[in-house]
Amino acid sequence: LKGPSCSDQVVIWRACKPASPFKDSLSVDLSTMGEEEGDWNVTLEEWLLAEGHCVAGALASVTDGVMYAAAPVAAEEGWSLLFKESYKQMLAQEDGTEKEETIDESAILKTVAEGKRPAQGLWIAGEKYTLTRQEEDDIDGSPIKVAVAGRPKKGVVIYITAIGTVMIGMFDETKNASQTMGNCRKCVHAFCEYMMSIGF
Repeated sequence: LKGPSCSDQVVIWRACKPASPFKDSLSVDLSTMGEEEGDWNVTLEEWLLAEGHCVAGALASVTDGVMYAAAPVAAEEGWSLLFKESYKQMLAQEDGTEKEETIDESAILKTVAEGKRPAQGLWIAGEKYTLTRQEEDDIDGSPIKVAVAGRPKKGVVIYITAIGTVMIGMFDETKNASQTMGNCRKCVHAFCEYMMSIGF
């Protein structure tokens, strides 16, 4: 049986929207809260992957850009699609030459989450993405940052809440025709609404 859609899930949690236990906090250690509130990996699968509009999803903190949850969970596929440990890469320089540089994907994600453009570009799981949009928005009056990036046939949508939660949804048009930037963004947006409603 097919689970509820992104929009259906929003209606469900709004019907019994919980008061946030962190509404007066300035910051929350999300990586440790994951252990108390349940498995963030499963939460990602339910909100971002169940409907088939995203091929992968992850959660990170704006503090350091380090991901602490990823989906799909099976065979750690989410991690392989969204993250690669620091590595060397030849990058084009302004003078037309190439230079070997160290790519730290967590540091790059932190830069993007802060609303800045990383000098090396956006790298995810060893692949370079072109940032096409970085903008500010709001959900129920609370400010959020949004970044959209793509490469041929795939891309990512990144939402960042005021409290520092970073949500990443990835789509891949070669995996499913419904995986488009628009559909991916709808799911990440709905997930962001939910996360903000419980204090993240």
